[in-house]
Amino acid sequence: MPLMVNPSTGLLLVAGAAESVSTALPSSTVRSAISVASSASPASVSHSASAGVNMTQVVAQEAADQLANDANRSYLRTAVIPRNLLLALGGLLVLCMCLAHLRFLARLFASLPSAKRSKDRTDDYVFNMANAQGGDHDPQRQVGGGGLFRGWFLREGRVRLQHVQRVDEKHNPFAMPFDDPITPASSPFRRPTLFPPPHITPLEHNLPFSSTLHFSPFASLPSPFDSSITLARLYLVAAYLVLVIIALVWQSDLSPTTKTKGEGVDFIRTGLVALAQIPLVVALGVKGNLLGLCVGMGYEKMKAFHKIVGRVIFLAATLHVALYLHKFVTAGTFAATMGKPFVICGLVAYSSICLIAVSSLPWIRNACYGVFRVCHVIGIIGLLAGLAFHVDMAGPFCVSALCIYLLSILSSLTKTRLAHAELLAIPDSRTTIVTIPTIRAGWRAGQHVRLRIPALGFSKGFQSHPFTIASAPDTEGLVLLCKDAGDWTKALFELAEGGTRGEGGRCAMTATVLVEGPYGGMGNTMLSSFSSVLLVAGGSGISHALALAHDLVTRAPTGSVRAQTVDLVWLVRTEDDARAVIPTLSEMVNDARAHERSCLTYRRNGSQRPTALRVTVFVTRCPVSSPIQLLTDDPFRHEDDDADDVLADRRGGVGATGLKRQPSDAEKFKASYLARNPSSASTTSQFSIKSREPISSIAILPGKPDFVSNVNSLVDETITSHIRSAVDPSGVCVTACGPKRLVHSVKEGVRKVKGYKVRAVGGLEMEEEYFGF
Repeated sequence: MPLMVNPSTGLLLVAGAAESVSTALPSSTVRSAISVASSASPASVSHSASAGVNMTQVVAQEAADQLANDANRSYLRTAVIPRNLLLALGGLLVLCMCLAHLRFLARLFASLPSAKRSKDRTDDYVFNMANAQGGDHDPQRQVGGGGLFRGWFLREGRVRLQHVQRVDEKHNPFAMPFDDPITPASSPFRRPTLFPPPHITPLEHNLPFSSTLHFSPFASLPSPFDSSITLARLYLVAAYLVLVIIALVWQSDLSPTTKTKGEGVDFIRTGLVALAQIPLVVALGVKGNLLGLCVGMGYEKMKAFHKIVGRVIFLAATLHVALYLHKFVTAGTFAATMGKPFVICGLVAYSSICLIAVSSLPWIRNACYGVFRVCHVIGIIGLLAGLAFHVDMAGPFCVSALCIYLLSILSSLTKTRLAHAELLAIPDSRTTIVTIPTIRAGWRAGQHVRLRIPALGFSKGFQSHPFTIASAPDTEGLVLLCKDAGDWTKALFELAEGGTRGEGGRCAMTATVLVEGPYGGMGNTMLSSFSSVLLVAGGSGISHALALAHDLVTRAPTGSVRAQTVDLVWLVRTEDDARAVIPTLSEMVNDARAHERSCLTYRRNGSQRPTALRVTVFVTRCPVSSPIQLLTDDPFRHEDDDADDVLADRRGGVGATGLKRQPSDAEKFKASYLARNPSSASTTSQFSIKSREPISSIAILPGKPDFVSNVNSLVDETITSHIRSAVDPSGVCVTACGPKRLVHSVKEGVRKVKGYKVRAVGGLEMEEEYFGF
């Protein structure tokens, strides 16, 4: 290029130098380099006119190189923000995986067929009793109860042998099978075939302030500002927010444009922070949740993090758009810039984010859930398409998010089954019992499925609604309890009412259903590894507690359940709400009593200590003076419980299954007193197991329980019973499923247990399930 000493020639030299680095710089940076060089060229021309052409070329080239290097370093520093942020979030995920690592290994150990019981382990009750009473310890017994390879796909399975056969068994959708298909549980020659899984105390319980980690500081706020998030999760959210803030402000220069500095290159950083989290928010929101799989949590429990990440993306995108609009208006280029294709695509992406954010507001989501879902689908499509054409850097992130979403859809399709279901409408409680007899296995207790019924019509037939599986696996079939609580469940109840009418006004019919699942569950927490279990349910939350109790009682004869007592507490508003499930609860209690009787009778033959099931139903809207008639017509009452009259119901003789005599006046007075004084009423009590006296029972009480007293009583009982057997307890697990207020009350009861009691009982843990989104 010929050398000239006029300003235009100097500008061309600088432009050529700037173009040499244009491949690594955005167009705004190149324009800044040209602008700065242009402002410096008059001085260079004046100097070169006197000193010569070579000096002009050197000065111009040095100025262009210096500016290009500075801008290049600034841009590259900004460009690595998504990578560094994703690496930091990956480190946070690894930390969470480490916390769940021990429990995962314990569950894996209990799930492997070759995991044999260690000969030097002496903390098991069966092992101690066999040695103390001269029994032979079977070295072939294996550790069981892990269930790691179950709960992925629904399948036909097989029905395990019942230990009690009844004439009316075909009318009850909840059969009571056991794992051993050869030897009935009531046989005097039966010995346990499995050991309970090892119990691992979470690492957080070793902290001196572990009780405060379960505190929910926002649970008492009025709706929609209330939140059930605990302090433990708030700490995790705080760490995430700190990483995002560092990514936004670290070495970020947002000062106004000058002649020696570019025009705000770091404005792009807010967009990059939002862009880097698009795959993360999609991964947290889909049902095939890979992140939840890493930490042992279902997608429903990851929804809180999904909403938090979504809000951060919305705020970062809003800041990104606001900064650039302000820059365009200040520079006077707003009209010319807004017509460019990449700006239009960016506005489409931001509009999609706004659509998702507005439709996710609690009052809109609860009132119009269908609109919320449609807006989510439209929003995510517009977001990915707009970002892909907005900047080239967005391509890999959009492709990653799309792959995660498509993988989730593929997972849902592989988990979907087409089956015929029996629909049974119960008018008293307006509940529809959905039984799928061809699906008998493939889930774990506490998991849920998503149900579609094409017979409901075009508008509702392909809507998927989640329902907790109310039956244990390997039974007569998959059972769902669908309470009439909305438009979809009301349509399902009306569909079932159109079937054949039978006894008590119940209507039954068959329909083709699409079942997707199973999802969720207890994760790496194994209920069978705890010494005691308390299951609390409110209303239709009984499905969750019923499945867990059913599974524990079902597997108890195999020896894989360590719990000596399983307490189920159910809160209902009226007697009609509980009438449909009372026969099932009564049968479960009767079967648990039969197993207790067998174990207590043949304990010297090597049978393990039994697992007792104690059920308490609280009718919250029933006056104390009003009689409760739920158990008077129990169709599943045993005829061989004469020896059990001595039990007389530990709660005052109110409705104990298997008792033929009526409660005395003193017992009625005691039950009435306990109902009037909820602080004294407890679902558990101190007891001593006498020879051949089962303690499994069912009781119906008016009023509401005091969970602080209940949990403390259960902890004291567990400590006392293990002191007598000279075995250290393996912790107490409390589960709660129901409305937020109920779950919060149970959580407060768990949190207020004294620290020395928690350590003495081997740890006190809680698993919670909420109604709603």
